[in-house]
Order: sequence, then structure tokens, then C-alpha cells
Amino acid sequence: MPYAVPALGHLFQFLRDGQSLMSKASTFIDHSVPTQIILPVFSNYVVSGPESVVAYFKESRDLSTTSRSLAIMVHAFGCPKNMVHFFKPQQPSAESPKQPGEDIEQLIHRAVKTGLSGANLDALTTRYQGNVAAAVETGSVFDTGDSWTELPDLNAFVEKRVFEAAVQSMFGTYMLSLNPTLADDFWAFNRVIGTLFMGLPRWLSPAAYRARDKMLQNIERWQRHGEQHCDIERLGDKDWEPYYGSTFIRERQRLLDKRGILDPTARAAENFAFMWATNSNSVPAATWFLYEVLRDPQLQSRVRTIITPAASEVPPEKEPNKTVLTFDTPKLCSDPLLQSLYAETLRLRVAVLVVREPARDNFSFRGWHIKRSEILSISTRTEAMNQDVWSTGSDEDPHPLDTMWADRFIVDPKNPNSGPLRLSKHRRGKATVPGGEANGHAVARKPYFSMDGLSASWIPYGGGTSLCPGRHFAKQEIITTAAILLTAYDFELVDMEGKDPPQVDMSCFGFGTMPPNKAIPFRIRRSQCRT
Repeated sequence: MPYAVPALGHLFQFLRDGQSLMSKASTFIDHSVPTQIILPVFSNYVVSGPESVVAYFKESRDLSTTSRSLAIMVHAFGCPKNMVHFFKPQQPSAESPKQPGEDIEQLIHRAVKTGLSGANLDALTTRYQGNVAAAVETGSVFDTGDSWTELPDLNAFVEKRVFEAAVQSMFGTYMLSLNPTLADDFWAFNRVIGTLFMGLPRWLSPAAYRARDKMLQNIERWQRHGEQHCDIERLGDKDWEPYYGSTFIRERQRLLDKRGILDPTARAAENFAFMWATNSNSVPAATWFLYEVLRDPQLQSRVRTIITPAASEVPPEKEPNKTVLTFDTPKLCSDPLLQSLYAETLRLRVAVLVVREPARDNFSFRGWHIKRSEILSISTRTEAMNQDVWSTGSDEDPHPLDTMWADRFIVDPKNPNSGPLRLSKHRRGKATVPGGEANGHAVARKPYFSMDGLSASWIPYGGGTSLCPGRHFAKQEIITTAAILLTAYDFELVDMEGKDPPQVDMSCFGFGTMPPNKAIPFRIRRSQCRT
């Protein structure tokens, strides 16, 4: 694509409206033709369209994240340049041959994947629920009893409580007690991360570097405290303890030791990157999920009828005289409406640039030769807004792709215009329960949640071998957070008649879930249904 300023290329277009730039690049010639855009720190070929996305993720083994990941570790998370080589994948050598799968980076990835799935995921979600419930039950802002309290911003209210609950669940108690401003510091960093990801020097973005350095200091303080007061090797296989938190966080620390990453700042950078990856997307997504429920009374009524039967109040551990909210997470996360609302929230609010480069010479991408030093990228939001793929409802009931439609991912066999796809196989005839018959007659299926046909279009977690291992926890975190808040409190959005509703903050385009671009004032009180 043409550009005006040689040294800066498309930088100003990207910062002003990254979505528009990536969308134009994707159709500059044709979806099948990679189109180059120029940015100061790297140039890349934009690829788009379902066929290209499928090919992109199929080539995962020949497309690497290494050089970009290393640059991000230095610029965004503060790893010293002379230490970043520790994070390169280690190749076997004649002197020290390794068996397949023994590379420490692979082991760290496997530890995260194991820690965020199966029984470990269940334990983490249960602990997270308890932490959120405890946080919302003890808020001093509600000491006025059952009267309404007006607060300036729904996003600020949600992000502090959710972030602290998630951090305590993963990293233990001391990460927060040693760093009482951690939540504020984290979100201050997250608001300026774009300039760090772009690799701009400190003199051009001093505030961003100060925010990064403050977070590194917080995490180094936690590391020192753990080293001084706790022998990690004596903790055994405890599910959770206050110094290092979850089992898989402790395992990650051991693997960093094995890798030789002993420098406190390099180690803090790695822990910082993990903390950012597990919170920067899911927390603002939880705000958007809750906001969409609150602004639509009909949707709120439907959601409440789902979450109420899934709720119960149980005594917390070691406090038999108290009760705390808890939910049947599998029941919530398998409900068609809640799943559809979750998927639509991520479709509409997430914008990630998935960036890869060839790991070998003479790499061919769908017939196009890409040099080893060049980069290929996909914009998840471009794919989420592809008019050729996604359904926009019917002429009588339109739902444009830039608007929220809570039922977009629900297929109703009785409605040929339902479902997420513009041309859906579900519309070709009456759907039935697979293999299901009653008295010799086909049984019509109930409306159901569907992601069929969207593996190349709904990609907020990436794809291929780099598919985000935290996606299952993120889903449970987003849905259960809304369930807890809606059960514990009554909410009212402050009347914003005549004012534009909040939109996504496009300054965060490319780096995950985009938060609201303005404060969302609201009123809150203790739930009258529980008193």
C-alpha cells in the first residue's frame, strides 16, 4: 500500500484507525494477495479471508513468533537485552542432545496448558469465584445499606475487583499485599502498552516506560519475598499457597531456574508477560459482557433466569458462620445464550494482530514467496467484520456486524435467518437431533449455540500451535464474573440520553480486548432479592 512518509510508513494511519488500515490492506487487491504495510519497527504482509487464515494456521510449524516475541519481551516487559537470549527455543546439539519435547520453553508452555485445563482449571475457577464473591461482598462503598450509590465508571469498578481476584488465585496472597497499588499500576501500563509493543524509544514515550518499570518493581518485590520466606521445593503439590499461588505458577518458577533465568529483572519480565496475557483481555471483556446485559432490559431478564438457578450460597473454608456466592460453572458455561453473548462480546471487542515470520528459507504462502526476515500478520477484527462470512440477520430484523447481537451464535432450526454464518448449512432444511427419532419421527432440535464454520473467522485466541492456553479460564472468568455481580447487586446505568454510548478505544487496537473509550457511570446497591 502507498504511504507518504518514508521513515514512518503507515504509522499515523495505524495509530489513528488501525482497524481501517488493516481492513483496507486486506482488500487492497484481493483477499488472496498478501499486501504490505510499513511500520517503524517492522513491515508486514497482511493476509485475510477464511482460506488464507486456514493456510496461515496450518503453516504454524513453519511460521515462528520468536523474533517478535523476543523484541516484545525487551520493549514491552523490560527484559534486559543481554538476557533475552534465554527465551529463545533451545535446539539440540551434538554436545548436549535432547529428546523431543525437552526444550524448557515447551515445558513452560506445557505447564501453563496443564495448569489451565482439567482438574487444575476447575480448582482455579472455584478459587477465583470465591475471591470475586469475597471482594464484592466486602466493598466499603456499600456501607450505606440498601440505598443506591452512584459510581463514575463501570469499567474501573469491574477491572479492579476481577484483576485482584485473578491475581490472588494464580500468584498467591503476597503479590497483592506487598503491592497495594498493583491493580492501578497494571491498568496504567495497559493503557500505554501500544507504544512499547511498537518499540518506540524511551525519550518518545517516557510515561509508558515509567509504567512498565513500576510493574517490574512490583513483581521483583514479590519474587524477593518468596525467595526469602519460602522454600519452593518444600511446598510439594499443594493446590494453592500464599507465596507462589497455584501449582503451575510454582512449576513455572522451577522451569525458569532450569533454564538459567536467574536475573531478577529477566525473571520478573517473564512473570509480568504471563500476568498481562492472563488479564489484559478477559477483564475488559467481563466489563463489556456486563454492560451489554445491563443496557438491554429484555436481555437482562433472560440472563437472570439462567444464572439464578445456577447460584447457591455456601460457607467459605474456615468460616462456617458466613456464606458466599458460588455457581455451577459448567451449567453457566454450557448455556446457549451465555455462550453466544460471550462469543459475540469477543467478536465485537477484541482486536489482536497475530504476527508470524517464516522459520525457514524459501517459504511459500499460498504461492507467494515470503523471505525469512519478513512478517505475515492477521487482524482478528478484520476477520470478525467480514461481511462475506457473518450473518447480519434479516431485512426485517437486521443486526449489522458493528453492533451487539446477543443471539448471533444461536441456531434456531425454526428460523432460517439464525446462526452466525451468512450462508449456513443449518438453513438448508429442518435440523434434527443427530440420529434422534421419537416414535419414528425426526425430533426438531432446540435452539443451540454453534461455532461451526468459524475456525478461520472467530479467532480472538489465535490458532494453530499457538492457540491461547488460557482461553478456557477466560471464558469461565467472564461468564462467572457477570453471574456473581448480577446476583450480588442491583445495577442501573445512569441515563445517558443525548450522549453517544461508549465505543471501543481504538488506541488499543491490535493488542487484545479494547476497553470502553469513555467512563460508564452507574448506580449500584445490594441485591434486594437476597435481603
